[in-house]
Amino acid sequence: MTERPSNRPGKAEAWPTMHRKLTMQLTPSDRIFFRSVNARGYPEGVGAGNLGKPCMVIIGHKEIEDLEKVRTFRDLEEFKGSSVVLDPEDLVFSCMIGSAGAPYSVGTPNKGKDVTIIVYGELA
Repeated sequence: MTERPSNRPGKAEAWPTMHRKLTMQLTPSDRIFFRSVNARGYPEGVGAGNLGKPCMVIIGHKEIEDLEKVRTFRDLEEFKGSSVVLDPEDLVFSCMIGSAGAPYSVGTPNKGKDVTIIVYGELA
């Protein structure tokens, strides 16, 4: 008997809370979205074209160095930038973009909060 793949999305993995102040360098193909978390703990979608891509979800809207708008589609604005500073108190998750075009759940305690989503582009 073969095992059927799970239809449940994976989980977002929270970063350790004991990290120092970090500056994350972004590549030109990384895309940045400023969204919010719904009542079920899922960040708003970033587009079905990002399905299966790895991403980082940071609770709160972060300042991005050299922020530049790439495009707007309906209510979705896509940006790019050169770097972001992650402070020790930032709550950060690593996850994937699921089949609905949204990152995996970051938990219901974060509902209603703003998030910065960085979808990783192609590796250089």
